[in-house]
Amino acid sequence: MSKKTKIKINKGSEPEIENEIPEEERNAAEEVTEEASDEQPIDITEDVIGSLREQLEEAKKKAQENLESWQRERADFSNYKKRVERDQEISKNKYKSDVLEKFIPVLDDLELAYAHRPEDGEAAAWSEGIELIIRKFNSLLENDGLTKIDVKAGDKLDPNIHLAVSSEDSDEFGSDEIIEVLQNGYRMGEKIVRPAMVRVAR
Repeated sequence: MSKKTKIKINKGSEPEIENEIPEEERNAAEEVTEEASDEQPIDITEDVIGSLREQLEEAKKKAQENLESWQRERADFSNYKKRVERDQEISKNKYKSDVLEKFIPVLDDLELAYAHRPEDGEAAAWSEGIELIIRKFNSLLENDGLTKIDVKAGDKLDPNIHLAVSSEDSDEFGSDEIIEVLQNGYRMGEKIVRPAMVRVAR
């Protein structure tokens, strides 16, 4: 705070030095003093502290409830998203299997024709072309997820993937063993599109 110094000289006496404070600074100092005198001391009692603690605990509890609610909503949305994706995948596979299933009888006819192909002579030449078509057909079906059920003579009958059209006595095979595969079966993933048609031993 800047001050002005005033010197008074009286006759017959030593000079007197007075410090003069500018009026605006003196007024500001007086206002500060008045404001300080008006302030009341803060009385923080145990009741006030207890109330603040209760409010803090309530705020913490509310924040935890909000966090748990948000986490539940996020988990529900994640489960919903997975369920939608799973349903879409199931629908897509069903549509594909329905379409591809229509081509299976065509493949059956080709395989039947190839099974009864001529073994020699000029007529046997076309069998190589039939075999090539069958390979391409199977390759296309497998690329789209439709695979042939692996069944061979001697396998045990499995009602989940086999369809027994006849049962007969056999010296070569045991009970419920497959004697012959009459028609190939197909599956798409876990779904059986068509069971394999077989003959079994009693």
